[in-house]
Amino acid sequence: MVFACYVMGNESLAVQCAEVLLSHGNAVRGVITRDEGIEAWARKKGIRVVTPPSSKTDGKSLRERILDDAEPFEWLFSIANLSIIPDDVLALPTKGSINFHDGPLPRYAGLNAPSWAILGGEAEHGISWHLIEGGVDEGDVLESERFALGENDTSVVANTRCWEAAIESFGRLVPRLVDGSFTRTKQDLSQRTYFGRFDRPEAGATIDWTRPAREISGLVRALDFGPRYTNPMGSAKSFVVPARARPSSAFSSVSEKGAPSAVAWISTIPPEPVMMKLPSVSALLSSA
Repeated sequence: MVFACYVMGNESLAVQCAEVLLSHGNAVRGVITRDEGIEAWARKKGIRVVTPPSSKTDGKSLRERILDDAEPFEWLFSIANLSIIPDDVLALPTKGSINFHDGPLPRYAGLNAPSWAILGGEAEHGISWHLIEGGVDEGDVLESERFALGENDTSVVANTRCWEAAIESFGRLVPRLVDGSFTRTKQDLSQRTYFGRFDRPEAGATIDWTRPAREISGLVRALDFGPRYTNPMGSAKSFVVPARARPSSAFSSVSEKGAPSAVAWISTIPPEPVMMKLPSVSALLSSA
């Protein structure tokens, strides 16, 4: 049976999933967002827009803002939404709340899951649609999808694949929510890994040139979010000592089949070191 719902999120994925909901005949009662593009899309569709309060003193609470429209709804979808949803809001939908997570739960719970998967040297990654119950990203999984990670994939590539997998798997989930045939799979929390908002690579993402080339490549690729997207984790860095004379060791080259080479010049004279931000993997590959 078709249902009524709210969609909460601040990225284009929320719009794409809302379109899937509408295509199956469901009623999107409103979107909860601060994004102007999503707001414009909703108004064009005649869908109510609810702006979350920016602070606890910012007038009405989110629950009160939603309840300005007293129509009941069955599901709340949290899609590309990084805000913790208050318990009194989660209590509003009559059937439950569902969150999109860009990682293969129970592993890589928390934030920036694709980047941590690349740093972890994973050969595959995935996404999960789960109920919002218990702790952060701990609820039963309703739908998921896995995909391979290429040896030269960056975070921007992995994030794009997460988006593609989210849309495809959401297209499978929605009909099951409509006819009630969805299944709940409990997470094995003994296998859980979690990365919080302030977690960062070791040593401030400074490259240790004694490590294997594949690890160095993974660090650079995991922190490559491309020119269009915000980097929430920092950039790979290297200390380079400027040469004041002919270096006794011309250079140190690290390479490995399937991974881009990285080169650092090393001088035997100890002047003040300079912190250098490394170029993106795409730039390294284009210059190779």
